[in-house]
Amino acid sequence: MQCIHSNLSGTGAWKSYLPILRVSCIFALVLLSSCQTKKESDSELLKKALSYHDPEENWSTLKTRLYLSSVDKSGQKNNFEIELDNSTGYFAHISRQDGKEVVKGYADNKEFYLLDGKQEISEEDRKKYELTSESLKWVHSFYPYLYGLPMKLTDEGVKVREAGKVEEIEGNNYKVLEVNFDPSAGSDNWFFYFEPESNAMKAYRFNHGDPESGEYILLEEEEIVQGIKMPKVRKWYWNKNNEYIGTDTLIKSEPLTSYRI
Repeated sequence: MQCIHSNLSGTGAWKSYLPILRVSCIFALVLLSSCQTKKESDSELLKKALSYHDPEENWSTLKTRLYLSSVDKSGQKNNFEIELDNSTGYFAHISRQDGKEVVKGYADNKEFYLLDGKQEISEEDRKKYELTSESLKWVHSFYPYLYGLPMKLTDEGVKVREAGKVEEIEGNNYKVLEVNFDPSAGSDNWFFYFEPESNAMKAYRFNHGDPESGEYILLEEEEIVQGIKMPKVRKWYWNKNNEYIGTDTLIKSEPLTSYRI
């Protein structure tokens, strides 16, 4: 499976958070869009995990602004925001570069781009700040999925199977869900790990067929976002050697009361 982001230049704002996104890019092809039809899960473990993370079933109507931070192993840091209205499909990614606010998103199923609040953007600046359809599709694939887990595992096209085993990660035992996707979405192998007592999601892992390929992600702490328990800290590691890659942190959230456009 080819990574979408491998074809991007990494110029402009992308460079500031490329290290985290590059290793995480495998999400981009296996994700189903945020408006996919929800299906009823036949996995008891997934049902229990959903009851823990989204007990009031708020994900489908969530309206929030998430303040996020990504840090790679060299200490390079990037702060940015994501705005979501899952009831309408509205999405915006907000970053800052050269003292300018850079916004790309979807509203009413249409792309929009803003540079310091202005829609009139030169071709030079569109290239410099990655205000393109390709980069927008990437962040739109990645972040609603990442912060919608495990709820996104109920989307059509997602195939969930309980592994029927307990697996140890860093000295802790977890119940395991094996997840695959329709062939049109991807062929990677995914594994999600849940605490036996609480059914909280504590880690996930993917590979490309070879267990040594891909990455695993350890989850720490939680942020309650309008009744949804979201992992606060995500630490990324290579499967092949357990080498640390970087950390994503949900700093805070607030209700979304207006759109950017």
